Amino acid sequence: MKLGNSSKSKKTIVYENLKKRIIHNTLKPGEPLNESNLSKELKTSKTPIREALQQLQKEGLVENIPGKGSFVSRISFQDIREIHEIREILECEAIKRAIMKVDKEKLKLLRERFTSSEYGKEKSELSFFKSGDQIHTFIFETLGNTRLTEIYKGLQDHIVRNRIYFFNQSPSARSKESFQEHLEILDAMEAQDPERAEKAVRNHLRNSLEYLKKIL
Repeated sequence: MKLGNSSKSKKTIVYENLKKRIIHNTLKPGEPLNESNLSKELKTSKTPIREALQQLQKEGLVENIPGKGSFVSRISFQDIREIHEIREILECEAIKRAIMKVDKEKLKLLRERFTSSEYGKEKSELSFFKSGDQIHTFIFETLGNTRLTEIYKGLQDHIVRNRIYFFNQSPSARSKESFQEHLEILDAMEAQDPERAEKAVRNHLRNSLEYLKKIL
């Protein structure tokens, strides 16, 4: 694989290449990331490889084991639980604060996109989950707190990676339930009912965590 011509730095290109492969589980949890092998594969020097791995380590996608080297970070239940706890704290508060600011026209379009992806209508369930992610992002964008939105987007890499990994282990098991839970979130936002919205988000996140407990 040769890195294409780009105005981006080599480190950025390598970083984006490896990050995408880790998130989509092309590079699997626990897989070694040998600098020499990656240098040959990507036809670049070791320096941008090393810099990219260091950045991915900061983001929790790569782990470095002294004396052994770099590896794709493993997915543990503790990691999943911590991410869900952070999401519950952030999203439940965010939706209560954002709900009176909801743009009804944007919400209508969001609902239309989401319902068109209902399980059984789309061939790709991962596309369905992606449309669900847009609902969560919409909550933060509606609130209008740029820093909080960036914090949430930083979590999304791990959310998507975990979902793809577990979807490959046990496809279809959560799709229908998740669809109904997201509909309830949309209904609560449309009704501008903060207590109902908070409950809907909390219920969705806790059900997701319980499902992951069962299959781990």
